[in-house]
Amino acid sequence: MEPAPSTATAAGRTLGRDARLLLAAFAAIGAPIGLLSVAMPVYIQRLGLGPVLAGTVFTTIGLAAVALVIPFGILADRYGRRRLFVVGAFLLIASMAAIAFAETPAVLLAAAALLGVSEALGFSTFNALLAEASDAPRRTTVFGLSFFFNGLAFAAGSLLAIVPDLTLAGGSSDVPGAYRPVFLIAAAVSALGAVAALLVRVGGPRPREGKSLLPRRSAKILGKFFASNFIIGLGAGLIIPLFSLWFFLKFGLAESTTGPLLAISSVMVAVAYLAAPILSRRFGMVRSIVVLQSCATLVLFFIPIVTNIYLVGVLFVVRNLLMNMSWPVASSFLMTVVDESERASASAVTGAAFRLPFAVSTTIGGFLLTVQLDLPFFVTTGLYALGTATFFAFFRNVKGSHEPAGRSL
Repeated sequence: MEPAPSTATAAGRTLGRDARLLLAAFAAIGAPIGLLSVAMPVYIQRLGLGPVLAGTVFTTIGLAAVALVIPFGILADRYGRRRLFVVGAFLLIASMAAIAFAETPAVLLAAAALLGVSEALGFSTFNALLAEASDAPRRTTVFGLSFFFNGLAFAAGSLLAIVPDLTLAGGSSDVPGAYRPVFLIAAAVSALGAVAALLVRVGGPRPREGKSLLPRRSAKILGKFFASNFIIGLGAGLIIPLFSLWFFLKFGLAESTTGPLLAISSVMVAVAYLAAPILSRRFGMVRSIVVLQSCATLVLFFIPIVTNIYLVGVLFVVRNLLMNMSWPVASSFLMTVVDESERASASAVTGAAFRLPFAVSTTIGGFLLTVQLDLPFFVTTGLYALGTATFFAFFRNVKGSHEPAGRSL
């Protein structure tokens, strides 16, 4: 087996055409998602529609994604991962355009549902496509690169959210008119990702043995992933999508503050993604995931306790850095330990395990904000701790294919 490159730069130089196109397509997704993460909750609040609707919009995205991600994953493994990925890329454009002209709950929820369909198509196919376009020794590094470029684009989208806040601060009273241009810009960026997706060659139909469409060969390990992801997703949904709204309600600061804060966090996380392969080779995949998530959980606990706004910002960045740094390792780990013919459906199952509770708990998180602003943080901390402990219990003796045989957790 060829040794894994020691740096992300070395891996990048050896990437094939399809891997590069997939990295570009995934990066293009980051900008609109970064914009929505900062702007959408505050936009809904400024329309006078309230925190509960803000949570419900994110719940709608999640429920639509959860309802379709497993069927799409199964279909992708059987009939072609690339086709479904391309459709998802174009639906992202349509959903962003719809959000740009949404001013009522009905239109916002319809656009959210469309965005959820797009997410289901992308989530069920991207990991499998990137795994197919990269070899095992480089896989964790390539996944790190994908998260790196996506993180930079996410940061750009977060900064774009400053524009409507500055427009309104300058005296404009037209809330939809202040937000519409940035949503349309995000739709245009999404179009670049769709073009890259169209040019990808890997991910065609794959013959499978047996008649079952379900990922039966990987069922045992997927059950373990499902359990731990479900708990983590339940906690994450309570506050992560609503952080900008929490910041707005607690400190009276809108996108001009949370946009740059999330952008700084995203850039730092993006750089940290490049270190993820080094950690996984040195300490093992499972050990790296558990330690990073445990430290992130501890930091999250202190965010609502601290009263200094600048320290809150620092803690937020550190939490994002630690928690998100584990995702490239986890994605590579999943794609390594499941059966190759079931990668898309396996990604779909684990994605649904995270997104279903995430979607439901976001509405609950919006309600908790009306009860006590800091309450969602403490509930999330407990669920993160439980989810991380569950992952450790299930996978402490499982290794990725490129890890040394003698290394265990």
